[in-house]
Amino acid sequence: MVLAWAIEWWGPGLVPANWSFAGNGQPCALDAVLDGDSLRVRCDGVTLEVRLYCIDAPELRQQPWGARSRAALRAIATPRLELRPIEQDRYGRTIAEVYTSETPRRSLNLELVRTGAAAVYPRYCEDSRFYRAERAARAARRGIWASDGTHQTPWTYRQGR
Repeated sequence: MVLAWAIEWWGPGLVPANWSFAGNGQPCALDAVLDGDSLRVRCDGVTLEVRLYCIDAPELRQQPWGARSRAALRAIATPRLELRPIEQDRYGRTIAEVYTSETPRRSLNLELVRTGAAAVYPRYCEDSRFYRAERAARAARRGIWASDGTHQTPWTYRQGR
């Protein structure tokens, strides 16, 4: 099952034993918004740092875009969230799609791309929903697409530092 795969992929102790990946996702409480594409959450008493799947937001040093992206995530993140873990990255963060727990449920990841607060991270994303949302945000010149610069490709900015 998916839970067995996750434990094998992440290793024992990295996924709480009672997690189930069926249904709506793992319920978690928001602890902190770290930047435009990272959160800290508590799930079943375990604190996790979560990197939002498929997206890359401007770095906090990329002012004003980094602060704007973090503010956008703070504005849409609800106190209770649902986590759908994808994998763990080399820094030990859980890569996940994160949803609001209220109805209607919304993907925070997709909403950030849709509003232009983040770009699709093509190196790590094959989900067509994100590419469609980014095309629409670019066409409407929303958020980071309002003006050209490295804030549109945070991965390029990080390589140039």
